[in-house]
Amino acid sequence: MASSQNTLILYDSTSSLPSDKTMKNAAQGDGEIPEMNAMDATENCDAMNVLFIKSPPGLRQCYALVGGQYQGYHVQRWMRIAGEGAHGQISATAPLHQVSRMVSAKGYDELIMPKDWHLKLHREIMLTYFTHLTEMQKELKSTLAMIAINNTVIVLTVNKGQSELLINWVCSARSKGFDLKNAIVFPTDQFSKDVAIGLGLNTFYHEELTKGIPDSEAARYGDTTFGHIMMAKVICVQMVNELGYDLLFQDVDVIWYKNPFDYFNMDHAKNFDVYFQDDGSRQERFAPYSANSGFYFVRSNDRTKLLFRNMLNNGDLVFAARSHQQVLTAMLAEMNNYAGLTVKVLNRDNDEFPSGYHYHMNKDWMRQWIDGKKDPYIFVSVTWYICFNAINLTPI
Repeated sequence: MASSQNTLILYDSTSSLPSDKTMKNAAQGDGEIPEMNAMDATENCDAMNVLFIKSPPGLRQCYALVGGQYQGYHVQRWMRIAGEGAHGQISATAPLHQVSRMVSAKGYDELIMPKDWHLKLHREIMLTYFTHLTEMQKELKSTLAMIAINNTVIVLTVNKGQSELLINWVCSARSKGFDLKNAIVFPTDQFSKDVAIGLGLNTFYHEELTKGIPDSEAARYGDTTFGHIMMAKVICVQMVNELGYDLLFQDVDVIWYKNPFDYFNMDHAKNFDVYFQDDGSRQERFAPYSANSGFYFVRSNDRTKLLFRNMLNNGDLVFAARSHQQVLTAMLAEMNNYAGLTVKVLNRDNDEFPSGYHYHMNKDWMRQWIDGKKDPYIFVSVTWYICFNAINLTPI
């Protein structure tokens, strides 16, 4: 095939073949596989099953299409692995057996199962959540009705350790003339609430719901504090989404250069339920979307409400993985299968919504940006400080 971007299409009957006689005959022959555009190739397909695959280096991989019993909507993985969990490795002498989607190409399993203390943490939060849900929804609904613009709000959550980043975002946005009237902050402690109010931002704070979240910043990605803050990200988005509002969620370390709503309000951007940046990582635990959970746009409908209710109910997995992103990616795939949730992950090589990947892996893009040849909507402020301090520009 001419390009790795091409798609191989298998037809299960002659009636589903293309109408073009030359292509139809070629598709049934023993010669070279013909190439044609997607519209013509699928014109007679009443339904199409799409399978996303890659061939990891060094892994001998094959595919089995099993017909006859029922229509499957998940990919089963079978691998020759010796050992279990983190000690697993590919072995040519081991029999094929079914494995989880978290097993890497090298054979070790990246899935961390919830322990008793993860379940206990989640139960305590859910007990508080449902005990106070009616009063919380009433208060939040009143606030959202006053601040929403075109039924859309900006959602952030912050603790004391991240409050400087919130200040940085607000000061930077206002210096560029952005209106933050429809922003609402879900602080996890009184200190960060006071900071947000002092900045003139709308807040929603429930002390009982967030009392278990540390007020210090996470020491590193994936530590216990990080895991607690990830659960706060789930709750704030779920509550706003459930009340029927579209939302742009972002971490407080994101800086705006252009108004991102200009992009999400374009006609072509209205075809998807959720929009995400590409995280850049291709680890199995972020497959199949590699969606960055630090900046995303959600349209409120029955499909997205189901998505975030499932996220809320899977808090034990969030605590175990210490990654909101890992669980969200799995839920995106499940809801895409189960409910037809439409997911758009912006191309990793796009110029509009770059991520940390660009800073760490695409030096040429960074040089072009510094030279004024790139015009992104957003960037990550922590990286921004590192990059622009290095060339003696003053950050805001």
